[in-house]
Formats: sequence, C-alpha cells, structure tokens
Amino acid sequence: MKAIIKNLPFASIIILNILTEASMHSLEAVKPFVLLINIILIVNLLLAMKMKISTYFMFGLTGVAILGGISVFAFPAFGEIYLHNIIVGLYLGLFIVATFPPLLKMKPFTFEFSAKDYPKAIVEGSQFLKINLILNYIWALIFALSIVLTKIKYSSNSGIQTIVSTVVPIMLQVIIGIPLTVKLPKILMQKVKGEQLHFSSIKELFQAMPFGLNAKKAEGVYELIQFKLSGKEPTNGYLTIKNKECTYTEGIAENPKTTIISDSELWLKISNNEVSGDAALINKEYSVEGDASILLNLSNLFSSADEPVLKVNKPAKSEFKYKIFEPNRIKKAIVFDGGPRSEKLSKTTFMVNNFSKGLQESGAEVEYIKLKDKKINPCSGCYECWTRTPGECIYKDDMTELRQKIRKADLVIFSSPLYIFNVTGIMKNFLDRLLPNIKPYMLIKDGQTMHPHRFEEDNEQGFVVFSAAGFPEVEHNFDGLKSSFRCFSSHMEKAFLMGEFFLPAAEIIVHPIYKKLRDNIAKICQTAGKQIVNEGKIDVDLMTELASTNISKTTFQSQGDNFWKSMDGKKSYLKEVPKF
Repeated sequence: MKAIIKNLPFASIIILNILTEASMHSLEAVKPFVLLINIILIVNLLLAMKMKISTYFMFGLTGVAILGGISVFAFPAFGEIYLHNIIVGLYLGLFIVATFPPLLKMKPFTFEFSAKDYPKAIVEGSQFLKINLILNYIWALIFALSIVLTKIKYSSNSGIQTIVSTVVPIMLQVIIGIPLTVKLPKILMQKVKGEQLHFSSIKELFQAMPFGLNAKKAEGVYELIQFKLSGKEPTNGYLTIKNKECTYTEGIAENPKTTIISDSELWLKISNNEVSGDAALINKEYSVEGDASILLNLSNLFSSADEPVLKVNKPAKSEFKYKIFEPNRIKKAIVFDGGPRSEKLSKTTFMVNNFSKGLQESGAEVEYIKLKDKKINPCSGCYECWTRTPGECIYKDDMTELRQKIRKADLVIFSSPLYIFNVTGIMKNFLDRLLPNIKPYMLIKDGQTMHPHRFEEDNEQGFVVFSAAGFPEVEHNFDGLKSSFRCFSSHMEKAFLMGEFFLPAAEIIVHPIYKKLRDNIAKICQTAGKQIVNEGKIDVDLMTELASTNISKTTFQSQGDNFWKSMDGKKSYLKEVPKF
C-alpha cells in the first residue's frame, strides 16, 4: 500500500501525458482526466499524511501535478503550456525536490534511498550527510539537463519527437545517474571527512566498521582480528580485512592473528574516543593476544584518506664520512657497555647484542664488558701518566686491563644510553681514563691538531656508537653524545668512527604493540654487524632507518604520558616534592 501511495504521483503524471498526447493536447478533451487525476492525487496525499508517509518525491510531484491541474481550469493560458510540457513539469518537480530541501536545512532527497543500506551510526554521521548532499546536487543537475533534453527538437515527426524526447532524459538517468548513485558513495566514503562517529552499542559498531575501511590505506593488508567481549554486550566475532575490503562475522575465527579481550562497555568507549585505548592497554584494562601491532594501525585503517598525516620522526641522512676498512679485516671486537641497567631493561644493550650477533655470525670474536661491574676511579687530572710514569695511571684499578683490551681490538663498540644529552657518568669515567694510551705531544694530521697514539705497534681500529633515548627526535637530542664521539674520531690518531646508531623513543619498543618495530631494530643491527665484517663498512641507510620510528610526536607524547601516569607511587612521590 505504501509503495502505491509513494509512486502514484509519478504514475499519474505519465498517464496524463499519454492521454494528452492522444487527445492532441486539446484542453477541453483532457479536462475530465485532469480533474479525475487531481482528485486521486489529493486523496492520495491525505492518505499519505494519515499513514505518516513522507517522501520528497511524493510531495514534490503531487504539488506540481495539482498546480498544473488547477491552471487547466483557472488559468487556461497556463493550462495550455502545462499540457504541452507535462514531462518538463515532471522533471521540474524533481529538480525542486533535489534543490530546495538542503537549502532549507532539510535532509537531501537521496537520504530516503541510501539510508536503508547503512547502519544507523553511519546514517546519523556528518560524513553520510555530506556524501548525500553531493549525490543530491548531482541528481539536481541531471534533472535540470533532463528538462533541456526534453525540449530539444529531435524530429519533425511528432511521434518520433515524443518518443526520443522521452527516452533521451531517461537514458541520461539510467546510464549516468544510477551508476553514480551506486558507486559514488563507496568512493566518497574514502574521500569525505566527517566527524567522529558515535556508536550506541557494540552491535552497531561492528555493523558500521566494514563501511568505514579506508581502501587506500588497507592496500596489501591482511588481518584477522578476533574480538572476545564480555559484560553488558557479550560478543564473539571477528573482522577480516583483505583485498581492501572489511567483513564482520559472528563467532570464533580459526587462527586469528590478533585477539582482543575486553569488557564490551570499555571497548565501546574506546571506539567512541571517550577512553584512551593506549592508557587502557597500559593499565591492563583489556588484553591482546597474538600480534598486538595491529592496534597501531587500526584507527588509521578506518580513517578518511584526506586526513592529514601527522609529522613523524624522519631524521636527515648523515653526511659524515664514516671510516671504511677492507672486507674481513675485523676479527676481534670488544663492547664497552656504559649503561647502569640490566640487559633485560636496556634498549641500548638490546641493539648492541643484535649487532654482536651479526658480528659473530660473520666470524668475528666479540668480548662484552659491563663497565658498571668494573672498578674505575675518576681521572684526577694529575698528568702522571704523561710525565712521571708514561702510559701508566696512578690508579691500579680495572682500567689497567681495560686499556690493554681496547688496544687489541679491531673494532670497539661504545654502548651508552643518553643521559642529559650525553654519555652516562660511567662511560665518561671510562673515556677519561684512556688518557695514558696517548702522548702529550701535539700532532697535526689532516689539518687537525691531536695527540699521537702512544703505542706505534698498535693497528688502526674502527669504533661504532650505540645509544637509546626517550624523546622521539634524533635532531637536537643526541647532538652532545654525537659530537663527543665524532671528536674522539677526529682527535685520536688510530681510532675511526664507522657507524652511529641512535634510537629515539626507545622505551616504546618493549610494548607488545611495537613488536614489529622491535623486530626490525634487531634485524637492522644484525645486518650492520654482518656488513661491517664482510664489507668493512656500514650503510648509512641502516643507521637512518633505525633512527626513524615512524611514530608521530603527538602519538608518542600521548603514549609516554599514559605510561608515566600508570606508574605506581606517583602520588606519594608528588607529596615529597618541595613547593617553592
């Protein structure tokens, strides 16, 4: 019944046009039909209002038909024009329906057709409204063109003219209008930016997600994400992202890559951006099994293609001329680790251990020394090692042995986390106490003033620097440490810098969601270790890639702040802070 009421105005106009053509546009002959059709349309309108059927098409076409019918009786001159242009009146009504409601802040007419194909959350979003406005005005243009195409003279034969002038506008709508209506919304979903959607239920959330996938950003992505939600809306279901499409299936997936276990209300709040997902994960309010790295990309996969990409850490490629030795020259390497933390906690040691693995796999011998476990007195600046006892320090501690070890190495690895923009105090102590290995005399070499190496029998050696820091940038963060070791290279006669590995935002690599980043860091360091033995050099690209976290500063700031907020003892610590 509703379908009949909705479409009756359109059918009535077509029937009236046929009758008018049959009566050779005779005003008197067609009046009875006009009267009957107007009565039918008025009754239809009253029924629609009683049944609360409201469509722009029905009201627009009914209005045009009734006004045209009134003109036939009240204003014969206008009635004649109407009867000669009934189809024009049809398209005029459609043009009015498409043009004026949005201007009056009403929803576009396309809503009543497209809304039924999308979940409520999407239909109520600003993005869906923008897309429908675009479709709406495309149809307004098509209806305007249809008016013009209807009036073009195609043939002197009235029968042929009627057929062609009727068919051509319909072909325009069928060939252009309908395909655009079908295909354009999916394309515009990727292009048009809207406000954050708000979901009232988990069911609504999962119904909407397949429509929100950004196909461009999902290119080459294959993910199977299982959700196990408990609480108010217990849900077992999984998302499949493949071939730039997303589907949601209820139930338990076989071998999902990632499983998210959460309370349903919490996950709904996270999806609505009412709760920080990072903070909730850090505070163990929900858990992730399998590959947690998908969480880094999940919101990005369901964002607009035109959203600006936040600036990420992309350090400039170093122009420093690193030392190159002949292949397979490095046989013996020694690591001096100046960090106070254990191997389990130190991100700098993590890099060095993987670099050492690469060295060993290529046949080099590696000795590892943790400086914090050694007795190393601070240098007193007495210069006894240069004057009274050349090459011998006044302190008879572990540095006597360490100075011998560093002389015998083909490659020295300095490992120090960043402490106030430079090396740790432990490492600085160690470097200061290397003074006996050089002479006090002045040597000018390659235009640079330096002290000559004390032991002529020692070979030239290379050294590599590893350091990790908390800030997400490399520039203006590692400058102090970098300068110290580059000066070491330029002012030591037989020591040459072969590589620098600076890892910003280091603390995040222990987090499960950054497993892929951590694995990549390990791979880079192992590759560098192999390369320095096999080729006698390290590619600058490896150093640059390690320093590129590809994390925006704002994302890192949020995650870092959430971590520190989660730390135990924060309140008690603040109580002890003196106020000035």
